[in-house]
Amino acid sequence: MNAQPRTDIEATVVDEVLANLFQAIVDDMAAMTLRSAYTTFVKETEDFGTGLITVDGDLVAYPGSLGAKTAMGVPLRAGVDPAYEWEEGDILITNDPYFTEGMVTHLNDMYVFKPVFAGGELVCFSWGFIHCTDVGGAVPGSITFHSHEIYQEGLRLRPVKLYKRGVLNEDVRHIFEDNCRIPVDNWGDISALIAAVNSGEKRVRGLVDKYGREAVTRAMSATIDTTERLARGALRRIPAGEYRFTEFFEDDYVSGVPVKIEVCLRTSGDGQVTLDFTGSDPKVRSALNLAAGGQPHHPFLCRAIINFVGTFAPGIRLNVGILRCVDLVLPPGSVVDAPEPSACGLRIGTVLKVHDAVLGCLAQALPDSVPAAGAGQVVITYVSTSELGRAGRVVVANPVQGGSGGGPAMDGVSGADRPVAFLKNVPVEVLEAEAPVRVRRFGLRPDSEGPGQFRGGFGIRFDVELTAPNATLVMRGQDRHVFNPWGVHGGQAGSNAGCFSTTDTDPVYLGKINLHRPALGETISIFGAGGGGYGDPLDREPGRVLADHVNGFVSAERSRDCYGVVLAGDAVDEDATARLRDRMRAERGAREWVDLGTARRDWQERNGLASRLITEWVWSLPPAVRTDAKVYAFQSLAKLGDGPYTEQDVRSVIASAGGLGAKR
Repeated sequence: MNAQPRTDIEATVVDEVLANLFQAIVDDMAAMTLRSAYTTFVKETEDFGTGLITVDGDLVAYPGSLGAKTAMGVPLRAGVDPAYEWEEGDILITNDPYFTEGMVTHLNDMYVFKPVFAGGELVCFSWGFIHCTDVGGAVPGSITFHSHEIYQEGLRLRPVKLYKRGVLNEDVRHIFEDNCRIPVDNWGDISALIAAVNSGEKRVRGLVDKYGREAVTRAMSATIDTTERLARGALRRIPAGEYRFTEFFEDDYVSGVPVKIEVCLRTSGDGQVTLDFTGSDPKVRSALNLAAGGQPHHPFLCRAIINFVGTFAPGIRLNVGILRCVDLVLPPGSVVDAPEPSACGLRIGTVLKVHDAVLGCLAQALPDSVPAAGAGQVVITYVSTSELGRAGRVVVANPVQGGSGGGPAMDGVSGADRPVAFLKNVPVEVLEAEAPVRVRRFGLRPDSEGPGQFRGGFGIRFDVELTAPNATLVMRGQDRHVFNPWGVHGGQAGSNAGCFSTTDTDPVYLGKINLHRPALGETISIFGAGGGGYGDPLDREPGRVLADHVNGFVSAERSRDCYGVVLAGDAVDEDATARLRDRMRAERGAREWVDLGTARRDWQERNGLASRLITEWVWSLPPAVRTDAKVYAFQSLAKLGDGPYTEQDVRSVIASAGGLGAKR
């Protein structure tokens, strides 16, 4: 065809037609990856992504229903650099977070790029990534929170051409396969992704043949611009001002000292938002760090804003246009912008904490529009028989999530937290066929929700028994064992997560164990946290409480104690309920707008002042000593007793640090 539009209206129509075709292409690429993949992590859990990218590295189109949503809009310029001297048939591969300056976020994610040429000119790139189940490293699945530098986390592959002019580079393939526990399955996933990007290339070339190169590239820019315009319209709902919120990991998996994520959301009400993370803790000596590369726009730090935009601009196309509306201020060397060679395998935990911190800002700005915190954790479980060599396997058992937070008009979703809701569970039949396990239980946890007028979602309970003596269970990402998911506007905090062992005795709490070799007959129970509640539980419709009770989710005791609803069998005693609710309202005291849960409130009462002063101090120190200085200060305070700690206590501890306090 190659006919150029004759009017602006015709051009707009062509742009819209092509935008829909771009979406169809990436959706088909995603479906091809899903259908062709080998590993459970990709074909069942759906931790992968596909897309079309401009020659400048801007994401144009991303799948709407398949794959991981966290990578939507990730900065991709490092993968399309002209210095690679692109030729037709080339395919580049990389998984290096630091060389790519935050494009890749941990070593398990393998990115591939294929240039799309038409008439000898570069039009765009066909792109995709998969989460490789294993890339070597210290444990099966490669990720453990005990890693303190990236060299312990597996194979690092800086950008290199896997295919050059259509010819496979066998040396690169061998390096990849020789540095993982499941080479056949991993290469099967890569092959599926390569087939997908090849398909994307072919179909874009078909569009160029029909509409012309200029029309296709113009439509790509127009598609991004349209998304940006719609996103700004949604973000104008946020009133001008500054809103602050602080989230914590309850510990860093190494020292027992909590890790702070502090964010200030600023906006002038014009549709542009700044997220300032000044005040967050320095990078930690575990795998929680996010290697953001100092990027001014990064989806891993904007997840709550992206979800907000999706809520108030339904049908918006997913591309980099949303990210253009969110500026980031990232303190270099912090846990949200960690320096090389910090370990970063568990960066999804940081993503969840950042999401909830930004959600806390939005909940202040728009109290009638934003839900409470969700579970804030996802435990990715693996079953490994890799000790058997090539006969062994590493199989994802399940991503054990909790519930999402209750919102202004509806209950939270059970068993799925919004920032990671794209992760699908593995069907029991598939898991038991692929790994030596027996699933004893997989369902929702009764009484785990955060009570509210609109309650939080219930957490998951996953009970699994390993049936082979040489099998191990990896459970990465455990959190919320102490600090609860918070509730808002009268809603209460959700329940904690947990990990237990059961044999013939009562359950034994295992703590935040990462790698476990169960005894034969031992069952491991992993609990997901419940989402926080929204609104006063005493305002919840008694019929909703009754329905939850009849369905086995809320006990009669919890119905009475949390919601003030008195049940008589399978009915509500309306008179007794009215009397009880009146008494409960009269007896309770004033409440904060947010319910952080007992453990977090107690910690802040003892350590709130100390946390502020220690943060100010450690950021005045040389980068090399900040992490150790923070841990030293908190551990020294603990020797003084339980607190609360005075300013004099903190100043004394800081003074005792000696040379750590000197600026260099």
